[in-house]
Amino acid sequence: MKALLAVTTGASNVMSVIAGFILLIMMTVTFLDIVMRFFGKPIVGAYELVAFMGVAVAAFALPRASLLKTHVYVDLVIDKLPRSAQKTLRVLTRITVFFMFSFAAWYFVLMAKNFIATKTVTMALRVPFYPVVFALAAGSLVQCLISICEIFSDRGGTGE
Repeated sequence: MKALLAVTTGASNVMSVIAGFILLIMMTVTFLDIVMRFFGKPIVGAYELVAFMGVAVAAFALPRASLLKTHVYVDLVIDKLPRSAQKTLRVLTRITVFFMFSFAAWYFVLMAKNFIATKTVTMALRVPFYPVVFALAAGSLVQCLISICEIFSDRGGTGE
């Protein structure tokens, strides 16, 4: 299990760095588009690029946020339950998350393959859709691995 956690943590860290670089590029494109609009020469396709990069940032940042427990945790009811019930609910939640993201990853791969087959591209820049959808699939798969690690960890999925 330690090897799986190490691989998952490494993949999550790499994806987080990639998300940071993509976010930096997003900000640059947005800034340049605003400046160029001031001069009457907006960047063609800036909206498409920023939208695609936003999806990639979300896909690549989600696993690390989950691993570091920086997501929102609502504890109104769960913290009032006995410890055994809390642990059971946390494990059931992780199992649900695993299946949900497994299904999402599978669906994203099917969707990306469909986009490849139909040669689906954006309107302005003719950028293919499938790389962004594969990024969503990769983020979903790493999220599945994180859920597995949390289910079988010594903490029992605690640490919210």
